[in-house]
Amino acid sequence: MSAARPRLLWGCVLTAACTLGCSEELALGSDLLWTADHESGDLGQWTAGDSGGTRLPSPDSSVEVSTQAAHRGSRALKLVNPAAWDNQDEGPELFHEAGALDDAYYSAWFLLPEPYRLQPHMTLVRLRSRDPGSGELYNGEELQLRSLSDGSFVLMVFSNNSGFLLEPVADAAPSIQAGRWFQLEARYEPQAAGRLRVWLDGELSYDLGNRPGAAAAELVLSVCNVAEQSSPAPLTLFVDDAAISLSRVSPDGHW
Repeated sequence: MSAARPRLLWGCVLTAACTLGCSEELALGSDLLWTADHESGDLGQWTAGDSGGTRLPSPDSSVEVSTQAAHRGSRALKLVNPAAWDNQDEGPELFHEAGALDDAYYSAWFLLPEPYRLQPHMTLVRLRSRDPGSGELYNGEELQLRSLSDGSFVLMVFSNNSGFLLEPVADAAPSIQAGRWFQLEARYEPQAAGRLRVWLDGELSYDLGNRPGAAAAELVLSVCNVAEQSSPAPLTLFVDDAAISLSRVSPDGHW
């Protein structure tokens, strides 16, 4: 099956169509643990059975399913952050509890519709862990974007563990352009010296070993729009075709 050509509706109507029909599903193998394509029009794929939820730190922030943009089909998540707060690094978040996983792949497609100037950066993926007894949620690994002077963004890796924090940017720097869909996929092995590998559009950008690993047994995937400030504001992020799997999903959507 050929890869889907992304479709964007943002302030205008584009004539380009997807190479896949809007109702056609990804060719997913038996290693798939969970997926969300948002074609149901609600957040149920993330939250069914109390398996997830949202965090909205401001009444001006939002998480909803929208028809304004889609990687495949006709809908995607839309996360809006007012991104005009002082001395805060917050924003809307949607999470799904993955359970106890020693080694898995976490992926999704993302779109920033404008070349935002981010201050100081933007967090769009969090890999957290949860204690099944107390329910306590622990911060872990994050994928972040930093603005570049040409209007593009560079992908970075951050750990909330004070012994690691921000990793040096990979060489060559993994660059992302505004106005196009891009896929991020992370292979996280929290019990194997905390090894984390990150692919951007199918190309390995980071392979990091000897990480702190997960603080608790159960893994939690979050997509989020966390930034202190952006210009212009509000800051809008679209997310589609999220998945958790035991093998690579990759940009062509099957394995």
